Amino acid sequence: MKDICRIIFFILLSLISYAEESTNFGWSPPNSSLNIGGYLDLTHNEHKDENFLFDDIALLLSADNDRWGFLGEIELSHIPLDEEDFNKYEMRVNLERSQIDYRIDDTQHIAMGRFNSDIGYWNQAPIKFLQDTTTYPHIIGHMFPKSTTGIIYKKYLKDEDTLSITLQNNQDIGLQDDSIEIKEHMSLSYHSVYDELSWRMAGGLYKEKVDNNESYYFGLGAEYESDSVTLQGEFFIQDKQKNKLFPYSGYIQSSWHFSQKQDAIFRIESYRDNLLDIEEQTLLIGSIYHISGHMAIKAEYIYHEKLPLNRFVYSFSVMF
Repeated sequence: MKDICRIIFFILLSLISYAEESTNFGWSPPNSSLNIGGYLDLTHNEHKDENFLFDDIALLLSADNDRWGFLGEIELSHIPLDEEDFNKYEMRVNLERSQIDYRIDDTQHIAMGRFNSDIGYWNQAPIKFLQDTTTYPHIIGHMFPKSTTGIIYKKYLKDEDTLSITLQNNQDIGLQDDSIEIKEHMSLSYHSVYDELSWRMAGGLYKEKVDNNESYYFGLGAEYESDSVTLQGEFFIQDKQKNKLFPYSGYIQSSWHFSQKQDAIFRIESYRDNLLDIEEQTLLIGSIYHISGHMAIKAEYIYHEKLPLNRFVYSFSVMF
């Protein structure tokens, strides 16, 4: 395991050097539509970790022609920097995405395989480098399946409006993931854009792999984006069998763009988690510094009103 990690470090140093010199993400062999890239996320969470660890190391492969496309993402996580910490963590290897895309025409698109569920705003950016904070809002991994192994149909309507339908009736091909483990999933999603303002709506049902429990969910979200600030909010409710109280989860987040390199993040959340039997409110204050177009440093403090999870979280992210 130690030798493998040394090889990984060597590869990462090479890729980071390439990322510093390049203005684009990924590398394409000559005369080929194949693109090879990846990302890494080095994280320290005061609540979980004594030292920094590689929370994500991923390889991205994609290819595209006139109608067909492919996207693959393999991820390693929970790799400590300190050799003494290897026995404390279980390294995970997971197939995050593996999808084949087919464009029927300019307004219709089908994808098959394991893909990111087309639900909400936050779930559209599965790579931490592209996200405003290192930690997720509570809705991710609790209110709907983060990933789906099945088929999705997208219809592009007037302007930038999009309608999508997702179907799954099989086991998830992912191995270890933060997503809810499911064997059935059906969803309907709509996204509409009006200049700087946009909104999303999604609803569906899924059946869990372990206990066959069936859950329904519905959510709304909106986003306002300008040169100086991005405001985003989402709210989801859930109807799960055997639950007398409806779980809910929502957040409001503002991202203030002080410069091309510096952003400040504020997020408030409120949720009811029936598994933990608690209604909770949280506050997040964070900052992002973009070292370059490929690298970013993030720091944030999360305050919980009831749970003993108040903590600082730091991360260094690279996308190449």
